[in-house]
Amino acid sequence: MDNFNPTDLWNRCLLEAESRLESTEFEAWLKNSTYEDINGTRLVIRFRNSFVAGHAKSRFGDMLEEIIRTISRRNELALQFIGDPAEPGPSSTEKQTPNRETPSSDYSFLRSNYTFEHFVVGPSNQLAHAGALAVSRDIGSTNYNPLFIYGGVGLGKTHLIQAIAHHLRQEGSKRTYRYISTELLVETFIKCVLLNDYTLFRKLFHGIDYFLMDDIQFLKGKVETQEAFFHRFNELHQQGKQIVLTSDRPPHELPDLPERLISRFQSGLVADIKPPEYETRLAILQLLVRDEELEVSLDVLDFIASSIRKNVRQLSGVIHRLAAMSRLTGCRIDMDLAQKEIRSSLGTITRRLTAGNIASTVAESFDVSPSQLKGKQRKHSVLIPRQVSMSLIRELTSMSLAEIGSYFSGRDHSTVLNSIDRIKELKAKDPELERKIEEIKRKLVSI
Repeated sequence: MDNFNPTDLWNRCLLEAESRLESTEFEAWLKNSTYEDINGTRLVIRFRNSFVAGHAKSRFGDMLEEIIRTISRRNELALQFIGDPAEPGPSSTEKQTPNRETPSSDYSFLRSNYTFEHFVVGPSNQLAHAGALAVSRDIGSTNYNPLFIYGGVGLGKTHLIQAIAHHLRQEGSKRTYRYISTELLVETFIKCVLLNDYTLFRKLFHGIDYFLMDDIQFLKGKVETQEAFFHRFNELHQQGKQIVLTSDRPPHELPDLPERLISRFQSGLVADIKPPEYETRLAILQLLVRDEELEVSLDVLDFIASSIRKNVRQLSGVIHRLAAMSRLTGCRIDMDLAQKEIRSSLGTITRRLTAGNIASTVAESFDVSPSQLKGKQRKHSVLIPRQVSMSLIRELTSMSLAEIGSYFSGRDHSTVLNSIDRIKELKAKDPELERKIEEIKRKLVSI
């Protein structure tokens, strides 16, 4: 298995499974599954919902494990199937205690590390985190009900809403919750329409203290579901039950939703999550590495944090894949492996030059380390490559002077500007330095 990573392994497994099954059967149950993580010797595979995951396990589990072991030549490998979107959480009749194991169908949709303890707080998410923490301790606070968290893909919205559910599960109180995706809410309502019996839909809102719903934007165009949800929302709110919603955009930008729903969403705390700053990204990576019990140098983490700037989920994915490759092949996680993983896994992200890969390339060319470039040393052997890095980052990326200064340990924009001007002067006087910088630029284009 030295020539491919776990993602490749699962993709090859799917190709083999497709050749053995009827096309309709494969497309219905396996086609959209994806490798997500590795848990010991178990590959975690995600399906579009828990029903599909359960059926795939019972119907194809033995065959898929046989394929995986044959391709990988590792008989100890097994598969773990999980579903998305979320299923409803435990009902009010199910009492929970911190030490009691509830049936897996009640909480298996909660990712074990989506807790407050594993959420890295920074300026980009501070308000959303504070709001989530506050409502997990106080039911139905007027100021924070509903709590509406919005932001782009992979920034931590689902992490925060699941952290509330984890907190309620683990605290040992009798407070109950329902955690559900908007897509599953819509599916449930459609079933009720077909049966002409709305008991199941009403049951989703009955006897709970917290209603937690992911991706409210998927209510778009579902007029009847919107109407039914509006009335259930009002009932919960009037009863002092806490409502938490997530979305990919703020309430006033949600398309095709009635004004009365939007005004309800805006009546509590609306908190956004922005792409994390460099320092937050680096802290997230350090937490992930600690959890995976990996040894990864700061230079490698710095490169990853600088290469992936807008998506926490991609940061997590890179570390999980590096961990899997290290465990399954015995290779060391170094700069070369990190660069190859980002190139192969994230595609176009690596074609956009970043402060991290520019600084790493400059450091290699001048025989210094990236950490030295960001340090305080002013020796000529470090100062010149540092100034070259700043000059090339300014030339080859869209980063502002302030952003470049922040990357280099918080230097101000005037320092960056002086460095750029200094390199222009040196290049005019020193053809050898100019040649070296051009060589670095050619190398960067090929990354």
